[in-house]
Amino acid sequence: MLFFKTCEFAKIWYYQDYANLNYGTLTLMEKLIPFAATKLLAIHTHHRQEFINITGKVEEFIKETGVITGTITIQSHHTTASIWVNEDEKNLIGPREKLGYINDLSKILDNFAHPDADYKHNDVRDIRNPNGKRDTHLCTPDSCGVVHECINGHAHAQAMLLHCSETLIIEQGKLVKGHWQQIMLVELDHDRERKITMLVQGLKK
Repeated sequence: MLFFKTCEFAKIWYYQDYANLNYGTLTLMEKLIPFAATKLLAIHTHHRQEFINITGKVEEFIKETGVITGTITIQSHHTTASIWVNEDEKNLIGPREKLGYINDLSKILDNFAHPDADYKHNDVRDIRNPNGKRDTHLCTPDSCGVVHECINGHAHAQAMLLHCSETLIIEQGKLVKGHWQQIMLVELDHDRERKITMLVQGLKK
């Protein structure tokens, strides 16, 4: 936990030592400087409802920055791919292809918004469907007037249950997380390249 004390000529950083927490003792650290850095990740997904553990990449970036205390934000660039913190356990996240049955979170997501349900987002207007309700936010039609748009209303709906970003704490140069907590990219649509930006903000020597 950081405390800021502003003097006339300098700003001094104080750190509350956890070992002395009960006594409210403040330990002066050597002077640190504010720092921020970003890094872009490109990850290729393989199937719908794929949960990809990116914790190692996040921790590697924190180490690269040298930040001692601060935060890291992990943000998806997409509306159908989310960032999620939870347990990386096969019965929760699959993949179903290896399990031979539907994993728990896929079942919950599909119960909430099933791919076979009716979505007006999927009613794309093109040469084949001139009365389609969706006529905006579309790919450019090909030479035959066909719009090759993803039929993914369910993926947008399922994204309501998850987050596009997560922010976690950095302490003593390491990611703060519980024993079972892992950071995952969740693909809610189909296989493709997904982009994530990580932002580290904090103090370093």
